[in-house]
Amino acid sequence: MLIERDGLRFSDLNSGSQARVRAGGRTVKVPVAGIGFDPAQSPGTQDHLIYAYVNKKTFAEITGEAANRRLIIRFRNVHTKQQVKNAADALVQYFNSLGIVADTVKIPKFMEHPHQWQLNTLLFMEGSIGFLAFFLGAVLVSQLMAAILAGQTRQIGIFKAIGASRFQVMQIYLAMVLLLGVISGLMAIPLAVGSGYAYAYFVANILNFEILTRSLPHHIYIYLITASLLLPLLLSLPAILKGTRITVREALCDYGIPQVVSVKKSGVLAKLPLPRNFLLAFENTLRRKKRLAITVAAMALGVAIFSTGFNVQQSLKDLLSDVNGSMKHDVQVALINQMPKEEVLKYFSGIDNISRIETWNGGRGGMQSMVVSTDAGVGIIALPYNSDLIAFRSIKGRWLRGPAEPEIVMNQEAAELYGNPAIGGYHTISVRGKQLKARLVGIVEELEKPKIYMEQAQYDAFVNPDHQINSLMFVAKDKSYDKVKALKAEIEKAIEPSNLQVLYVMMQAERVQVIYDHLQIILVTIVFFALLVLMVSAIGMSSAVGITVMERTREIGVLRAIGATPRVISNLFASEGLIVSLTSIIIGLFLAWPLSIVGAKFFGNLMLGVALHYSFSSSGFIITLLVTLLFGWLASRLPARQAIKVTTREALKYE
Repeated sequence: MLIERDGLRFSDLNSGSQARVRAGGRTVKVPVAGIGFDPAQSPGTQDHLIYAYVNKKTFAEITGEAANRRLIIRFRNVHTKQQVKNAADALVQYFNSLGIVADTVKIPKFMEHPHQWQLNTLLFMEGSIGFLAFFLGAVLVSQLMAAILAGQTRQIGIFKAIGASRFQVMQIYLAMVLLLGVISGLMAIPLAVGSGYAYAYFVANILNFEILTRSLPHHIYIYLITASLLLPLLLSLPAILKGTRITVREALCDYGIPQVVSVKKSGVLAKLPLPRNFLLAFENTLRRKKRLAITVAAMALGVAIFSTGFNVQQSLKDLLSDVNGSMKHDVQVALINQMPKEEVLKYFSGIDNISRIETWNGGRGGMQSMVVSTDAGVGIIALPYNSDLIAFRSIKGRWLRGPAEPEIVMNQEAAELYGNPAIGGYHTISVRGKQLKARLVGIVEELEKPKIYMEQAQYDAFVNPDHQINSLMFVAKDKSYDKVKALKAEIEKAIEPSNLQVLYVMMQAERVQVIYDHLQIILVTIVFFALLVLMVSAIGMSSAVGITVMERTREIGVLRAIGATPRVISNLFASEGLIVSLTSIIIGLFLAWPLSIVGAKFFGNLMLGVALHYSFSSSGFIITLLVTLLFGWLASRLPARQAIKVTTREALKYE
């Protein structure tokens, strides 16, 4: 049973309030005993409806119909969906032998929550971002230890000169890392637990289930403590091994980064009309090629993921734009039962903002399987072949061409259900025990349940001799949102005193908005997590610049001694950061292209069952460009400010 919306929002309902319920052609007011979301409803065209549950006695009183018309069955000793199907088929055959006709048999996904796809999406997203954060965290820890070791190279040489072994030196830095792990664990574990609970409640609210556990098992805390202690040790071990491998002579003779590139050697670059400061910055970025490669790779990965989030979001917007454009009507009225066309249209003759009304005969699979569908429950839409109210994206074949020969067009969900049949083949359609052989002429893309489209005259000749209809497609004169919304209200007002048994009244613009709002939260989460990855990569870049500044302290002193101002030195490091940022952006955006194609297909199939087409987000490109440049500027500017605070005397005597 459905609650009449009439501008009602779910938040307007509360226990004890009155709700208007439409059932059996009548509208009655009943008290609301409780509220809750139905987990069986997935995001789609029905989400704008509020479903009401009543006991059998109330149902019979409201509708005047028998309540015992649906069986909810749980089989014993079934371990797969196929076993459930076999048991259900045997039960239907038994009912048929007793003269009981089963209209539809619906088997839900075996041992799977109705919103498992959403949970899979969120878990995949969480796991992917967690893995990337782990990878970038490894880079960050390695860079941090490399920075510490770079600043203490001569001290390591002195330790070894006075008799310390390499293992003893390593113990010092391993103890330092262990202390950092303890401090970070004390900060991170409460934050991880708190944010984990917040995220879990957020997901539970979306998917409509309750989290009963209020505390984590003790072994989870043991895992977290172990990770906070061991992971920093493991991740920093390569940098410690490299830093403590240095000999006494090399350590005591260390004066920073050797100059291995010159403007003269890079002849092509030197001939370009570029500022000398920029040429010097370019040379400096190449002095530590391995560090540069790691920094650029981490930053480019963050850029690629951040840009991919916007592109996938744009793909969804384009899909919903196609959904909105594929159905040209403004308001649809779906009836529970088929009725004569003239009898239905008379109720809407006095409404002003109606350009025309096109009548169809259609079913939505599970919702209207008793009205217009195959015997297998696949919805059939019988409509004029030349209707201008429909414009689907064609996947294969063509659209219907007229009543000469029985033809059908399937959407991609129906085609998958029928085993992806070849275009041009003939298929037998069974409706209410009657069979018709029709030729498949096309497959279209539609964000809907499995449907078969058929020319109205052919369907009527097949199984509808009285030419009855059950769907009215209203086209408004004034198509502005407010006017169409007002038209919907007038249509609902006209239905109120009628004897029409209405399944729903749906405004096309609202339908698209509902789907978008339902899925937008996931896509916003994708972009948010991607931003976190970009921020971590920017921190890694800042750490790399900090190491470079530390290694070049004496070099900075020399520059200051020969007349370089703090501003010139600061701009030099900022230019180096700009070069790294621009390189990362270029590589990241190229990498974002294949990632966006894969991501659009993956998230489309996971969330909607439809592979999204790749779309480029121009606004996302601009945001990615600006955010990356900002992060790159901050990552280079902050260490550079620390560099110019060192006096010339301090820099030249730096050990």
